[in-house]
Amino acid sequence: MTAIREHDPLQRPSFAQKLILVVLGVVLGTYSTLCGIGGGVFAVPLFHYVWKMPLGVAVANSLVLVVASTTSATVAEFLHPESKLDFAVTAALIVTSFVGTRLGYRAAKQMPVRTLKFVFAVLLTLVALEVLLDTHFKDSAVVLGSAAALSVGQWCAVLAIGFVAGFVAPLLGIGGGLVAVPGLVYGVPDLGYLGARACSMAMSMFTSCQSVLLYKRDGSLRTATSGWLALGAVAGGVLGIRLVHIPSITNSARYLVGFALLFAAGRFALDLWSVRALADRSGATTKEKSK
Repeated sequence: MTAIREHDPLQRPSFAQKLILVVLGVVLGTYSTLCGIGGGVFAVPLFHYVWKMPLGVAVANSLVLVVASTTSATVAEFLHPESKLDFAVTAALIVTSFVGTRLGYRAAKQMPVRTLKFVFAVLLTLVALEVLLDTHFKDSAVVLGSAAALSVGQWCAVLAIGFVAGFVAPLLGIGGGLVAVPGLVYGVPDLGYLGARACSMAMSMFTSCQSVLLYKRDGSLRTATSGWLALGAVAGGVLGIRLVHIPSITNSARYLVGFALLFAAGRFALDLWSVRALADRSGATTKEKSK
């Protein structure tokens, strides 16, 4: 893969790089749709480490991919004859995620996220192990049918999941599916994995759109690059919906989710290690100068 060597996020990609971005967009869009996540967890390191964007700019532009993949996937899910989208649960997620997203954006601008990344690296690793070793990630034959089918405790869980997912979306450059999918699978088991994935994607469409609009105001978007990745993600979202409704693929979905969670944990751990190494080098340089 050809990386942009200059540390300049404004540099426009070449034709070959545009083609690579589109292909990667299809792959990431498909995979993330199967998992019920937006794909930002993969796009952030791609933009940061390969395209050499500063981390904050990479976070903002990864959300362009999330908007593309979640929007196309949600529309495809809605039109699918075996759609698992539950409108009541999705509406509740969207309402609280709206509040969470605005607070998460403020946090991203005002507070250091090093401690938060450490917490997320640990928690995501634990959740990934739970997902891979448990059997809850399977489709359910139960159809909720109406909001009355949920208990008060389950509604509280849905509202809390939406808020937390919205909060981490602009903070970490993800759509919130990494929080919403495991949360809904365990908090509202009658949804089944397919239902949790569908509701998560629909919620992520709104959280990512809101996050992109917030980042557009401060000039962080570099759509000359991220737009090509998003273009491929549109096709990937549709392809992912077609694949996820195949029973054999659905049964293996928890392994895909588990890997995505481990990848996210590793990415946050790598960010922490990079900051620590930079601080150590800076400290060593300062000591040498003081001698």
